[in-house]
Amino acid sequence: MIEQFVLDPNKLIFAIPYVRNLDRERINALSDEDFAALYLELMTEYRDKNGWWSKGKPVRCSECHQAITGPEGLRRYYGRTLDPECFKKAYEAEREDFADSPVMRRYWDRVAKLIIPAPAPR
Repeated sequence: MIEQFVLDPNKLIFAIPYVRNLDRERINALSDEDFAALYLELMTEYRDKNGWWSKGKPVRCSECHQAITGPEGLRRYYGRTLDPECFKKAYEAEREDFADSPVMRRYWDRVAKLIIPAPAPR
């Protein structure tokens, strides 16, 4: 699902090398259910590509240092690894910084409201 929202770096005025630039305007147009599924897919990439949660090693919140048990409890925010509650606090403190960027503000507002249930035990 993620790949359909990746912007072509050759068509961008400014692109950070080695970073996928996502079309957040199109992402914001998703239903709440699809938005949650896409965000979970993005957070699952940390597990799959970076080996997070492998070998029983917990991922910890950058702020409160509590264990984040899986991708559904992970919020990434400008390089920080946060649990949902710490994300809400961090974002709320910086929310006004997005006053000139309604697309990003809407995106982060939606992330703040996300409730992604943990998977059922196997």
